Amino acid sequence: MENTAFDISTVLDPISEALTTAITPGQIVGIIASVIGVGMTFVLMWFGVRKLISIFRKAVTKGKISA
Repeated sequence: MENTAFDISTVLDPISEALTTAITPGQIVGIIASVIGVGMTFVLMWFGVRKLISIFRKAVTKGKISA
């Protein structure tokens, strides 16, 4: 039986090099900015829907429409 030593760095070095050359810091910043933009859109939509439901509920129960 032959005893071969396994070195993890020989496996991880090409992978880490490929990742660092494929992804630039500008792309990471762009992805983060996109996620934040989409998240803010959903939060503002959520607040808007809650406000519309509140206005509708008050209009039905009190008979008045107010902002």
